[in-house]
Amino acid sequence: MSKAFITLVLVAIGFLVFQLLWPTTINLPKIGAVDEWPLTEVSGNETSIRNKPKIIAFFYTNCPDICPTTMMDLKDVQQLLKEKGISENQYVIVAVTLDPLHDTKEKINQYKDAFGISSANFLFLRGTEIETKQFTQDFNFTYKQNQNGFFTHSTSMYVVDSKNQIRALHDMAIGEKRVNIEEVVNHLIQLIEE
Repeated sequence: MSKAFITLVLVAIGFLVFQLLWPTTINLPKIGAVDEWPLTEVSGNETSIRNKPKIIAFFYTNCPDICPTTMMDLKDVQQLLKEKGISENQYVIVAVTLDPLHDTKEKINQYKDAFGISSANFLFLRGTEIETKQFTQDFNFTYKQNQNGFFTHSTSMYVVDSKNQIRALHDMAIGEKRVNIEEVVNHLIQLIEE
């Protein structure tokens, strides 16, 4: 056999070994932690938040643009997880209002109904203004209400593992730019399988 052929075979074997041993996914880093969950689920839903992987998004019901499109994207995340064989009892989607003074339980439930959200694992949380501010600090999420009642706010969603470690950030829908649904789903599946 020629040296070139032997070299080619060794390179091919090396490449195959590399492919077999290289991890298909990289572990998500731990970039923060959620210390407390002082907020209340508005529907009285008893689904546990703490011990499941979750995606957390912040919203307010009067939001004219980012929040409504993000809700639609979160429904798409849920649909894709279903298509991939992930059941709703394996993860939670959490939406937290930034405007507890305006967003009463009744108002949030009307908002849920307007989007056709009825899944037991799609939770809407509400607290006092102080509780909400403290909760957002765990995420370094910033927001401010202007004189017209509208909020300017960060545009990140957060993937959190079952131990309440923040493991990934994703951009919310902004204008024509939609949420990277496939990536969010892959991150949630990775945490479900950890």
